[in-house]
Amino acid sequence: MRKFARTAVLAGAPPRLFTLLRRERLASKLKAAIFDWDLTLWNSWDIHVWLMGKTADDLGLPRPQKDQIAREYSRPFLQHLAWFFGDDQSLFLDSYIGFYREAVGNMSGLYPGVAETLRVLKRHGLKLGIFSDKRQPFGVTELELTGIGHLFDLASFLEDGRPYKPDPQGLKHAMDVMEVSPLETLYVGDTRHDIECAQRAGTRSAAALWGTVDREGLLAQDPDYSWDRAESILTSLGIDGQQAGGRS
Repeated sequence: MRKFARTAVLAGAPPRLFTLLRRERLASKLKAAIFDWDLTLWNSWDIHVWLMGKTADDLGLPRPQKDQIAREYSRPFLQHLAWFFGDDQSLFLDSYIGFYREAVGNMSGLYPGVAETLRVLKRHGLKLGIFSDKRQPFGVTELELTGIGHLFDLASFLEDGRPYKPDPQGLKHAMDVMEVSPLETLYVGDTRHDIECAQRAGTRSAAALWGTVDREGLLAQDPDYSWDRAESILTSLGIDGQQAGGRS
């Protein structure tokens, strides 16, 4: 009877009350936030488009258009390149990587608000992780450039033998290493594969709309949360940056 009465009261409650209750449920149980890397924390889109053009020039091929690159971006890295440049990796991989090494320090970086949001989450007692399909040599290099690597309890980039998302095996392993359960974990990403991976792993999911190149497809996967700015994570958790320790 008590449960029925509470449900009846909530049925007539304003939408803001539902939002507050949802936020409280998330904050009360959450122990870890795990993030995708590319287009979630790290803005690699502009450099990737540039690299695709430079590689095409080097091979004497037409430059791919930005909308074409975006449409095929969710493919695994080598499959993505092969879609535009052919199946012979020896023809395109050295060019792409060579140009990447020259430009990565100048043409990429964290999205606005990401570093401070992560610092506040860490000060608030959350464990932080990265779970990404970016190949490890690239991911490790980029993370070192940011100077925020010390904030993460785990940084898991792609190594041979690990399946690509949306297979949940890698995300489940990350939670095991971090010693958190799916119900205590939020996974944040920019693609529909990220959201499906979280759903299959049993975690709550969040869409990083600030970096995605497929907003419609991302939202169609029905994430639990969606944010246009990295700082909105704190609002959803009911965390005040100053109360959590202010700036560092």
